[in-house]
Amino acid sequence: MSCIADFIIRSPDLPLAAAIERAPAMRLEVEQAIATDPERPVLFLWACGGDFDTFEAAMESDETVTDPELMESLSDRRLYRVQVSEDAEVVIYPNDIEVGASRLNVTVTSDGVHTRMRFPDRDALIQYRELCREMGLEMSVHRIYRGDSGDSTRYGLSDKQRRVLMLAAEQGYFDVPRNVALSDLADELGISPQSTSERLRRGIDQLVSTTLGSDCLSEQ
Repeated sequence: MSCIADFIIRSPDLPLAAAIERAPAMRLEVEQAIATDPERPVLFLWACGGDFDTFEAAMESDETVTDPELMESLSDRRLYRVQVSEDAEVVIYPNDIEVGASRLNVTVTSDGVHTRMRFPDRDALIQYRELCREMGLEMSVHRIYRGDSGDSTRYGLSDKQRRVLMLAAEQGYFDVPRNVALSDLADELGISPQSTSERLRRGIDQLVSTTLGSDCLSEQ
């Protein structure tokens, strides 16, 4: 069975790492990657949160990318097209191809490359992590989900999170005013109010993150 993993990859040699270092508040959301040549993919990136002039100047001098082009400029974010250059020492995309993985979401920050990826199975995830290790990359896996077509996987929710959210919605916990107390939900679930509150909070956080995406792609 396929699985979906959330992880962060860190290395100072990754494409655009130098540019992000000069504009550390910048956040990049990869809208699309075109890889006619897997070693030199073309990236379409939404950027937000930092100084655009500094970031653009940093891209021009960053040897890991070439031909940066501004595609769209909005009040709070900009869309760029760049190509990974031949001088880039570390390119992860060939690893995706080797293990048959599919990128679902990629966000680049000063903390690293935050990635959600679908793998054919857990063995493929293990192989991918080993390939990254051999490249000298630090890969920290935070969550792994089942890759079936169920709602809990589609939205990144665990079965317990999905159950508490569905119960809260059905019984009017989110209504104003509330039609049910947190303690009542806890009694029905057979867990403590504190555990119920934590599951609700984590479930809502995951649901918002999955369905709304990053701040860069918020509604216009």
